[in-house]
Amino acid sequence: MSDFSRHIAPPGMATVYRATLDALAQYGPRRAGVAHIARLADTNRTFIYRNWADPQALIRNATLGELKHLLQLARDVPGPLLPPGCLAIRVVLRATRLLREHPVVGAMARTEPTLAHTAVLRPTTVWHETAWQWLTEHVTGHLPRGPERNTATLAVLTTALPYAFTPPLEGPEDATEQASLYRRLSTSLHLCLGLPADCPDCTATTKTWSSATGAPL
Repeated sequence: MSDFSRHIAPPGMATVYRATLDALAQYGPRRAGVAHIARLADTNRTFIYRNWADPQALIRNATLGELKHLLQLARDVPGPLLPPGCLAIRVVLRATRLLREHPVVGAMARTEPTLAHTAVLRPTTVWHETAWQWLTEHVTGHLPRGPERNTATLAVLTTALPYAFTPPLEGPEDATEQASLYRRLSTSLHLCLGLPADCPDCTATTKTWSSATGAPL
């Protein structure tokens, strides 16, 4: 039976978006196509083309939705209460790790490293804009509007991006190296926000990381 004549109940939007993310994780951003997405969503290409202008629009919607979901998760920080500045940095650390360990980011770095490099060097896309808005609301919102806030937000964004788009190598990541990596990022973020680099509260909380939640403990 051809793909166009197959008769099945149409999937929900969430199902198609999840299938899109799964296709990106399996095949990478260049090779993932409508046929892969339709198969994973248990539908056909006709349904996809009828509901999205083109595959890129579907990929954009799915990945933007996933980014917003991860950024929302990043705000749910476990552990002891920290000073406001340190708490904001811990939120950025959690967001960075959630992105760094996401299967789609891993597939992009593995199959299309030039895209990962571009994401770091040219923070001008709609995804970067979403991250920028999140940072100004939850990380640098305490700063006065204008150049000071914009400078701090840009510093935080461009500091975290190389970590977020450099996923761990295949296989388990050494816990000591992992803790060291996030301590370095934490120190840099403190400097971005004008806070002491040798903050004892954050040093203690970046020594141990939970692989189950992708968050510092």
